[in-house]
Amino acid sequence: MTMNMTMSLPDDVAAFVKSKGNASAYTARILRRQMLAEELEKSARVRAEAGIVATTAEPAESEEDTLERWARVAGR
Repeated sequence: MTMNMTMSLPDDVAAFVKSKGNASAYTARILRRQMLAEELEKSARVRAEAGIVATTAEPAESEEDTLERWARVAGR
């Protein structure tokens, strides 16, 4: 399901998003990354408070691979 939204953006940001072709898909991708990052930060805080030490990346893993792996873990 999708929802139409109207947003006001600074001119330079709007031009950048428009240059990506499908502005909605690009914006959704970026916002999903931010949502996942915030979930991971919260999870890391909870684990740290519980005394659990964990890493978010495997050796030589790219940021994209890390995000994809955590998305699988989160069931997305």
